[in-house]
Amino acid sequence: MKIKKQISIILFCFVVFVSDAQDVHFSQLTETPQLLNPGATGVYSGYMRAIINYKNQWSSMGNAFNTVAASFDLPMFDYNKKKAHLGAGINFFSDKAGDSKFGLTQINLCIAGILPVGEQSKFSLGISVGGAQHKADLNSLTWENQYDGKGFNSSLNSNENTTMNSFMYVDIGAGLYYEYNSGKATLDRNELKRFAIGAAYYHINQPTQKYLSVSDKLYGKLVVNVNGHFDKTGSRISVLPSAIYFMQGSSNEITVGCAVRYRIQNETKVTGFLNESGIAIGVHYRVKDAIIPQIYYSLKDFSIGLSYDLNVSNYRTTSHLMGGIEVSIKYHLAKGALFQRKNML
Repeated sequence: MKIKKQISIILFCFVVFVSDAQDVHFSQLTETPQLLNPGATGVYSGYMRAIINYKNQWSSMGNAFNTVAASFDLPMFDYNKKKAHLGAGINFFSDKAGDSKFGLTQINLCIAGILPVGEQSKFSLGISVGGAQHKADLNSLTWENQYDGKGFNSSLNSNENTTMNSFMYVDIGAGLYYEYNSGKATLDRNELKRFAIGAAYYHINQPTQKYLSVSDKLYGKLVVNVNGHFDKTGSRISVLPSAIYFMQGSSNEITVGCAVRYRIQNETKVTGFLNESGIAIGVHYRVKDAIIPQIYYSLKDFSIGLSYDLNVSNYRTTSHLMGGIEVSIKYHLAKGALFQRKNML
């Protein structure tokens, strides 16, 4: 059996029989807010936010995983920043693995109630309701008994059950989120000092997974994440720490790290003629799994991030340190110059 085909089958069997495997997630911890906590929906300074993410993982083992995600969210009814308001958003992701294209596609709607608790702090409680679909094409696999002595002949009967029914289910999650922001306005820019922490629980309803004749409940998933942005007063340097903890069934994961941002250009606050730009470089460590160097570039409302998982776990003899490349593109319509209209949407 071809190595690539073996990997597809192994991955398939792994998902079938190990129901506590972890969900889809990305290495750029701040670039998938709704996937990590529905309470983060609409919790930012701005009018709208849209993010696209892509990850290609384990390419050295047959391009096993390809994951695409997209999200959009915005604060609503926040005319008075001292009063409670809402955040609303939608997010989508698709994850496919191996020759069988075994994968999951999911769309979630998120809504959060946001409560300011002073000039610098706010709490939010969010809920996520989504629909998910699993499917695979087992007919695209090549089996050992299809080897005819010269090569693999797909016209030979494999005598394997290649019928896998696609199935759908409803998925529910909820999260609590807190943000502290003591940013101060100066003549040429805003000095940001921001800290956020959140806890979320996904698969509250424990939807049933049905693979061939096997079915099982999907374990709930706990996500705890923290992140910050701290400008150094009188300097162009900012420090951006972040960390996350996942627990799903008997599986758990910890990722910690930090980036340092250099502000290339300040934004002119009155006229808006000049846009702020900056570059951030950092590294994260996924415990016992990967070292993740990262780089981000931002120009006013747009930013792009690039990272790579360098696999350092016991699988490195097979992966050759090649974990996965990840790209994010974000559009964040922030509050601009003093004379910029708030209703510009």
